[in-house]
Amino acid sequence: MDRRTMLGTSAASATSLVAAASGLAADEAARFQLNYMLPSCMYGYTELEEILPEVKKIGASAIDLWPRVHGNQREQLDELGEQRFASMLRQADVKLGCLTQYKLGPFGLQDEMRLAQRLGCRTIVTGGRGPKGTSDAELKAAVKSFIEQMKPHLEVAEETGVTIAIENHGNNLIESPESLRWLAELRPSDHLGIALAPYHLPQDPALLANLIRDLGNSIRVFYAWQHGMGAMKKLPKEQELLQMPGRGDLDFLPLLSALRDVGYDGWTEIFMHPVPRGVPILDSTAAVTREINRSRRYLSEQLETLSQSERNEEKTKPKSKGNEKAMSDQQQQQEQERVVGQYNPLSQKEAYVILQQGTEPPGPGGYTMTKDPGTYICRQCNAQLYHSTDKFESHCGWPSFDDEIEGAVERRPDPDGSRTEIVCSNCRGHLGHVFFGERFTEKNTRHCVNSISMKFIPQGEPIPAMIVKKAE
Repeated sequence: MDRRTMLGTSAASATSLVAAASGLAADEAARFQLNYMLPSCMYGYTELEEILPEVKKIGASAIDLWPRVHGNQREQLDELGEQRFASMLRQADVKLGCLTQYKLGPFGLQDEMRLAQRLGCRTIVTGGRGPKGTSDAELKAAVKSFIEQMKPHLEVAEETGVTIAIENHGNNLIESPESLRWLAELRPSDHLGIALAPYHLPQDPALLANLIRDLGNSIRVFYAWQHGMGAMKKLPKEQELLQMPGRGDLDFLPLLSALRDVGYDGWTEIFMHPVPRGVPILDSTAAVTREINRSRRYLSEQLETLSQSERNEEKTKPKSKGNEKAMSDQQQQQEQERVVGQYNPLSQKEAYVILQQGTEPPGPGGYTMTKDPGTYICRQCNAQLYHSTDKFESHCGWPSFDDEIEGAVERRPDPDGSRTEIVCSNCRGHLGHVFFGERFTEKNTRHCVNSISMKFIPQGEPIPAMIVKKAE
């Protein structure tokens, strides 16, 4: 199996576009959405108090704090203090999604990761470190050496639940498509990822799309950002803005298609650099927000083009007897077979959660953003647990359901004495916890489930037999 096959095998996430705060219409037929995060530096040195209300206005759920010289919001956090900053996030109903820290570098992030953990932030973006301008075997060796140096820092990342995303940047070890491929292939942990910046790569849509498919789920941040007429010297504003999606020449449609194909569920930032650094991209906060939404409309239109293309393809596909009428997930439930045997083998991470009552890091990964119709089954024994119709967005960082398939989930007191643990009724594998009274849905119940405890079976696909330890 070659690297491209290994790295590009993620199944596409199927989600619908949500209605944005700026009034963009939701496309219920769309099967893929971008998970937007607002980069604070787009507003220069503007106060956080003024920026935070803009997050929801651009259809984002989180903010990325930048330090000087691009912004100064990271320094503002220190001035405000963690408690005051956390209170401001809650008031704006916004998460801290990322801390960008190029100055600290990949080997100086330990304290920053612990800060991120305290504030519920799961991503830090920085640059690589190593020789520049290498290629072939020398490049692979350099990337491998960089990763070896990262291992002590990845231990802290795993401890804190933070992913360190390395941006491809000019004049850096990680600057070329091949360096990104080696980083994706050699990384020893899911807590080392990639922040992909098309601006710093050849502006070839096919090349970029193929690269995205090669990198697969190693991408944790995607900058919707293209090379315009440069960002190092002062240009007329209309030329500077050519870095924004929909203004310059780069066709984002192939890139979005590739992101959909790999099931991309990381953060997306609509981005550009002004000259000089530290100033807003336009002369007022409202103007900056309008410009970001202009690009978001462009990306939304491209997603609609993809969706329409999919619908047209479905109409022209020959229909077989087997798919004339897709089974509902309730029908799938009734038709599941049972077999006597050993449970499915578990990886070390799966065993930690399912057998040792562990918890996977929260974030947009796994099944958190999945909206496909279908059934969620137990990863250990294949027992049906939840219907997709009972899934909802709680923004807690884990998949949430307000009901289970009847008899599928067993509740028991958690060892911490304050929560209710939920386990699979068949194999007793740990799923997560159930909470009541939060008023997310009419049922007033939230099953907070680890993605790693489940497998998702799309509607219409056969559900594997449930494994039982002895005949009934």
